[in-house]
Amino acid sequence: MNEIDSGTAVLARRFIAIASLPIATALVLSACKVKPEVQARIPVPEAPECSNQKLSPEALFSQAKQGVVVVNVDDGAGSGFVVRHQDGNTLIITNSHVVGESRSARVQWLDGTEDTAAVVANAGGSSPQSDLAMLEVKAVRGKVLQLKDAKPSVGADVVAIGAPEGLSFSLTRGVVSSLREDGDILQIDVPINPGNSGGPVLDQTGCVVGVATFKVRNTEGLNFAVATSMVQRFIDNPISTPLASEEESPIEPALVASNPSSDSPNQGPTCWFQMERDSKELRPFHCTVSTRVNSNGHTIYDVVEPNGLKRSILLWDDKTAEVFLDDKRYDGAWLKDEDGDIQVEVNGGTFAFLMRAPRKILVAP
Repeated sequence: MNEIDSGTAVLARRFIAIASLPIATALVLSACKVKPEVQARIPVPEAPECSNQKLSPEALFSQAKQGVVVVNVDDGAGSGFVVRHQDGNTLIITNSHVVGESRSARVQWLDGTEDTAAVVANAGGSSPQSDLAMLEVKAVRGKVLQLKDAKPSVGADVVAIGAPEGLSFSLTRGVVSSLREDGDILQIDVPINPGNSGGPVLDQTGCVVGVATFKVRNTEGLNFAVATSMVQRFIDNPISTPLASEEESPIEPALVASNPSSDSPNQGPTCWFQMERDSKELRPFHCTVSTRVNSNGHTIYDVVEPNGLKRSILLWDDKTAEVFLDDKRYDGAWLKDEDGDIQVEVNGGTFAFLMRAPRKILVAP
């Protein structure tokens, strides 16, 4: 497990991916010259509505277990759960850091059977909120678990189902300790361990309220889940980061040539984040970097992640910086590094963004 400190918010300073894997994948689309015949969708049962009752942990596990999977890739394993049956296929949500750069994964069901699933979308995992990926199985499998629209209350009882340390289909229980990042991240005291990543967190109504994602190292009960508000946004708009060619050097290509000051399209990463606390190493990610001038004549740098998360940065002559994220303001400091890029220190962490030609930084293994 690696402790992640992006410096963008309180949680991002201590973001620990439960399964530490490279982050990137591709959304593969196919096109046909001949328009295929429209086929009727295969009828499948809808996801059950959230219960008005307060179900026991035993009842929650009994209801949800058919919709939970163990996700295996060459470099590790995690968990996932079914969110939709569509056109005869099954869509599964897991964490981006579980699948890493893999184009496919093996999913294991409760009865021990396995299917090969394609990684059809990956939000990249450059922040806790974007640590999501979508898998597709070419068959109708498992049970769809309903996502709950409303955010859970602090103190609400919740359970997590996953495969901690490879112990598949295990249930742990606890409460919602707090709502973080405007409710997009749930702080829970439910025990979370390697292998729980990507598994569902359910409240007593039997509906999913979050995706188990990370924990704070060397602490007890400081565990976190991506709230279903972020999951639903990802399902509605499954943005995926491109996968670098296996024949090329492991320099991540830019998602968009976005800096107007650049003379040519960017061929490398456009932003970098500190992934471990107290580490000086910054790991590259795909961001859109652009500049604009506000009504006061100040230059604002907008750094937008593939999932749409935007940081707006103002750099002052006295080397102080203001970072705006989700309508919140954070004070920090900045400097221009030897490559001419801007490094910003905020909330105890560091991130950097492209100022001119991209830096040649290798993806850490």
